[in-house]
Amino acid sequence: METAVPPRNYPEWRTGQFDRPEDAAYLFGYYLIMHCRDEAMVTLPAGVSPDVKAAVEKAVDTALHNVCDMLEGFWPLDAGPEHKISLALGVQVRDAQNQVVETQEISPCKLDLPIGYCKWAQNREFR
Repeated sequence: METAVPPRNYPEWRTGQFDRPEDAAYLFGYYLIMHCRDEAMVTLPAGVSPDVKAAVEKAVDTALHNVCDMLEGFWPLDAGPEHKISLALGVQVRDAQNQVVETQEISPCKLDLPIGYCKWAQNREFR
């Protein structure tokens, strides 16, 4: 995947209170675009019209943006008449022995993932 601005590798993550979770979120975004958006787009048949490609791209972006909205708590998610749920997303960094060395919680309501999604998908910027 070509990127305008690649994400930081773990040893390069910044140390500020809000910077580390942001760096973790950028890596999440990088892999969301690579493994979800880009892989969905390559399933289009060769020779598909530009209009069809644009419509599919819009549908994929809407779906993935809405996943980010759900993770951020944009919509109330009912779990019965008296309960709601929230979704949480954490990034775990693992060492060569597969041991967790750090966990950063990046949602809900931490970093505005839907705004990040637009930057990731449209500009290919992950910093």
